Amino acid sequence: MRPRTRFAPSPTGNLHIGNARTALFNWLFARRMGGDFVLRIEDTDIERSSLSFEASILEDLKWLMLNWDEGPDIGGKWGPYRQSERLGLYRELVDKLSGNGVAYNCYCTKVRLEELKKSQLASGIPPRYDNRCRGIKAGEAPKGASPAIRFKVPPKDVSFADGVHGEVIFDSKSFGDFVIMGSDGAASYNFAVVADDALMGITDVIRGDDHLSNTPRQILLFEALGFKPPRFSHIPLVLGHDRLPLGKRDLSASLRSLREEGYLPEAVLNSIARLGWSPGEGFLSLDDAARLFDIGRLSRSPSVFDPSTLKRYNKMAINNLSHEELFRLMGLTADEELKRALEAVKPNAETIGGLKRLIGPFTGELSLTEDARSLLSEPYSKEVVKAFFKEAEGADTLDETNYLNIMNGVKRATGEKGKRLYMPIRAALTGQAEGIELVTILKLLGRDKVIERLKKIGV
Repeated sequence: MRPRTRFAPSPTGNLHIGNARTALFNWLFARRMGGDFVLRIEDTDIERSSLSFEASILEDLKWLMLNWDEGPDIGGKWGPYRQSERLGLYRELVDKLSGNGVAYNCYCTKVRLEELKKSQLASGIPPRYDNRCRGIKAGEAPKGASPAIRFKVPPKDVSFADGVHGEVIFDSKSFGDFVIMGSDGAASYNFAVVADDALMGITDVIRGDDHLSNTPRQILLFEALGFKPPRFSHIPLVLGHDRLPLGKRDLSASLRSLREEGYLPEAVLNSIARLGWSPGEGFLSLDDAARLFDIGRLSRSPSVFDPSTLKRYNKMAINNLSHEELFRLMGLTADEELKRALEAVKPNAETIGGLKRLIGPFTGELSLTEDARSLLSEPYSKEVVKAFFKEAEGADTLDETNYLNIMNGVKRATGEKGKRLYMPIRAALTGQAEGIELVTILKLLGRDKVIERLKKIGV
């Protein structure tokens, strides 16, 4: 059968680095094997799901260039691709299990189940359902009650060959009978996932380690429904700097925030591809990554998302783009002077936002940042800028030779050196306390513009 993978996010928040990596690995596997990549929206959490989050997820995936072959926006023969539109299919399959005697009505209240859990924990027993309703016959059911439906778990070991962890075995006694449809008619997560993967012909499931404990339940459901389980590969979760799994709480690691900060999709892809996989050094295209991808080479250990690695790849991505593309991303119109400025500042930029800030002093009028304004208010800064103005005004040009003579003259006049010498001049000429080398700034601005800017700040 043609390989088919899926990415099935819940539209309850923005896409973050961790689930973007899951999407990437599924995409890479599908492309490597010549198969299909399916996008499915798991929106049965009615209270937390929203169409705005769904739209954001689709937008982020498109930004990452992870195009899908089937999904809620383009359809496909295996749809619909939102769980909220598949409720009738779930009901039919639940009825099938009930009719076969492997599912039954459960009338236990939430209060009773909570008391059972507390009692088991107090006794040192792992909490699990005690099968109280297994033997209830139709005539014995409480009148007017709306039952949940539980799956009758057979006593057996459930084993499967995981693509990352190898052979994994669970004893079904560890989890007991579980709910597959609530009293409100909503399918449980485990049941809906099995129904969707089976009916959509998914052959390979690559997902986070947090789903490993769900797998034996799902395998039992596949078998009870008469479907062949897909191949499972569980990848360790991505951790943040606090060594906790990344999630929707980590707004700084959301793709939306990274986009807004000026990170490029190529950089994000190169960064997340190396979270639990080692494709080698160098900047990878998606085609390169798909050609190299191998589930057998995925790590069994958790990976830590390192923003410095992302910045390094983003610098590479920025330097790989043409001047025209960079000006488009910054929303600027290029001329020859700006092209020279871009070439000078580009090696210092880690993001598109940073690049725009660095080139800002060469695009128009001078604008002081708060840091620059504070720096220039210092008495020593005023003396340095005044001395620099006097030296620059007396020079014919501001080339590298004159630059050295000018700076030596400022040193003699003020006694300052190091940052106390260079930072006030940079702030006066660019409006920023940090940036590219001062000699480069002088060459880009030229003598006349340097004198003009110093006069405008009141030297």
